[in-house]
Amino acid sequence: MKKGLIQSAETTPPAPGARTAQRGHPQAVGAGGMATTAFPSASEAAAGILRAGGNAIDAAVAAAWALSVCEPSGSGLGGQTTILIRLADGTLRVIDGYSRAPEAVSKKRVSRKDQLRGFRACTIPTTPATLEFAQKRYGVLPRAAVMEPAIRLAEEGYVVTGLQHRQMKMCRKALLATDAAGRLFLKARRAYRTGEVFRQPELAATLRRLAQVGTEDFYRGRLAEAIAEDMRQNGGLITKADLAEYEGPRECEPLAIVYGDYRVFSVAPPSGGVLTLLGLKILEHLASDERNRPADLWYEILAEVTHAVFRDRKRFLFHPRDAAAALLSQHLSDERVCEIVEHIRARRDEPVTGADREGPGETTHLCTADALGNVVTLTQSVQSLYGAKVANGRLGFLYNNYLSTCKRRPHPYQLDSHCIPLSNASPTLVLKRGENGDRPVLAIGAAGSRRIVSSILQVITGVLNRGMSLEEAVRMPRIHGLLGRKVYLERPAASESLLRHLSRRFRGVTIKAASSNFMGGVQGIQCREDGTFVGMADPRRDGIAIGL
Repeated sequence: MKKGLIQSAETTPPAPGARTAQRGHPQAVGAGGMATTAFPSASEAAAGILRAGGNAIDAAVAAAWALSVCEPSGSGLGGQTTILIRLADGTLRVIDGYSRAPEAVSKKRVSRKDQLRGFRACTIPTTPATLEFAQKRYGVLPRAAVMEPAIRLAEEGYVVTGLQHRQMKMCRKALLATDAAGRLFLKARRAYRTGEVFRQPELAATLRRLAQVGTEDFYRGRLAEAIAEDMRQNGGLITKADLAEYEGPRECEPLAIVYGDYRVFSVAPPSGGVLTLLGLKILEHLASDERNRPADLWYEILAEVTHAVFRDRKRFLFHPRDAAAALLSQHLSDERVCEIVEHIRARRDEPVTGADREGPGETTHLCTADALGNVVTLTQSVQSLYGAKVANGRLGFLYNNYLSTCKRRPHPYQLDSHCIPLSNASPTLVLKRGENGDRPVLAIGAAGSRRIVSSILQVITGVLNRGMSLEEAVRMPRIHGLLGRKVYLERPAASESLLRHLSRRFRGVTIKAASSNFMGGVQGIQCREDGTFVGMADPRRDGIAIGL
């Protein structure tokens, strides 16, 4: 079995005026609002907006813009964003900014290598339009005020963390393959060291332009021309017409299930919310009261359920255009769930071959809440670590590589003109059912490719079924079952007893380091009955929670 490795990073004093990562404060309690993100500066941006009179939507959007600056490995202007909002009046809305391939995409024009990185790996960026749509529709502050923290962060810079140094070092060679990415995201062709200040003047200028004239410029104005020209010069396929034809994010109702005394809401395909909801329904059948069961058995069940939901998606994958409410309801029906549960109990589900290649994946997640009752859970990504590893040198952002998720064989997510990429993003809300209406209990989401789903399942059930605090549930060692019936398991959960149990049902266990960044990064807010909030940022990332 492989043993994970935790790397330590040397710290140096921050430069004057630099934004410093305040490690060691992942949890917070507050009565006036809450923000939790994967980077301290983004949490500060959200908290500042709440203090300035903004609501949870304003705060979430401000944090998302800020993460586009201070967490470029996971998100940015070149990516996509999905948001689940619970408004103060009880309304729940999804703002789904899934992207599409350019018109010129085909298997002939995009090779397997092209799909992974480079200018031909990109789908139409949707994050700018999605963030502006959400804030304009449900926020209360001016756009410029909400974007100002991100602009300031790009201009003044922030202090690079040990995790970011390791990520830059890991991707250094790929970033150096093009002049723009190497120049913008490395320092003199090397990774920024822990403690050094990273400033992004080109991105600051782009953000200031968006704050002044709006994101329409990104799709039909001066910025769109700069993107199309950059693509033309570098062999990319996104054209000015592709950008102009983008109609903006889709607003819709979330998917929902009843889970004991709760209702759980998440997002429809192409995102991964249906996997999270299906996993919860399977867990409910397998273990009605896990609080009294041995921890080893609970880990074993979690691994089985993760394997089961991804196996189910592989067998019954449907295109988002075909994902009507009736079909999704059938997919989450008790009959369907009982069938899966029976397979698990009888151990009849055979491994899916060729399915064990799970890369690190890269995404970011954040949650915000305000005293009025608005709650937001938001996931955004550029797909892989540093996306396509190529950047727009003039505008200062990295492009996504979402075409890497599209298949080259007949498939609902087949690589083709205007195809939609597959995603595991699962922003999720848990509400306690009551005679006087449902009350928000938990806003949650995660980063980490397929480990998004397993992480969310583990934290939700830890809190609701095993009586853990949110901090305990987020910190507890993680487990993730792969399609090929192998398992990732974090120390210190890898006891002899658990490994013996897992060996009966799985082909092998890869042991990861304690608090391994690979196992996903959860951000969550717990809403208490007394109106206060508990926020928790996953210690596997750099984030903090800030309560008002």
